[in-house]
Amino acid sequence: MRVAVQGEKGSYHHIAAENYFGSDIELICCESFAATFDALASGNADTALVAIENSTAGSVHPVYDLLLKHDFFITGEVYEPIHHCLVALPGTEMKHIERVYSHPMALPQCADFLDENLPHAERIEFSDTAASAKHIKQTKDKHAAAIASSLAAKLENLQILRSNVEDYQHNVTRFLALSPSHDVAAAANKSSFVLEAPHKPGALVSALSVLADADINLTKLESRPLPSEPWRYQFLIDVEAAGSNLHKSAGRLKALGCNVRILGEYKSAGGTI
Repeated sequence: MRVAVQGEKGSYHHIAAENYFGSDIELICCESFAATFDALASGNADTALVAIENSTAGSVHPVYDLLLKHDFFITGEVYEPIHHCLVALPGTEMKHIERVYSHPMALPQCADFLDENLPHAERIEFSDTAASAKHIKQTKDKHAAAIASSLAAKLENLQILRSNVEDYQHNVTRFLALSPSHDVAAAANKSSFVLEAPHKPGALVSALSVLADADINLTKLESRPLPSEPWRYQFLIDVEAAGSNLHKSAGRLKALGCNVRILGEYKSAGGTI
């Protein structure tokens, strides 16, 4: 199976992909989230695994926007504990570090550690955690460090200066598995959909009441702008429901004048770490 991910080998996407699909996969490494979606759209990958939110840094908005742009289906999810390491060239001392590279979602997850231990070091956003580790190895910069996984450090033969530098011990990223086919797992008990409510008072409240009346628990509500209509919004919603209960509720939402697009019905990972 060819699995597209954002990042290099040794990235957290790589780790999550193997934990979800197994180690017998062909990893299609992509530089950006957009390139990851393009790999799936072009047929260069059979499936994709993308980060959607982190328990510390919040939602990955570019992925939400790409989900809205593409006609892919969410087939599953996985929660991956994220334990960051500060890595550098062998022999590097922390007192000599002037630059810290990492993914823009990873740097905020380690803000307290960096404030306390490397307050004067420049924080430089990079395309990927593993790519930032590779960059340090390639440039042989003895005044730089990267925030990356222990696997990335191992693959690039870098020294781990400090382990578990994330600010919160229970630092977890949720990843979504995507497919070009609208497949629904037999054990599906969770769904994601997009809701656009009419532009009138109480419309969103009425829509959410439909879910409450159906005894459907809402686990995520994320607003994203409608690019074609300034100051109008659509809502990405996760619920603990699938099958007939979900589709009946979607029908009731449409009867209220809402636009509904189901993004996927899949088995919940339970939010466990």
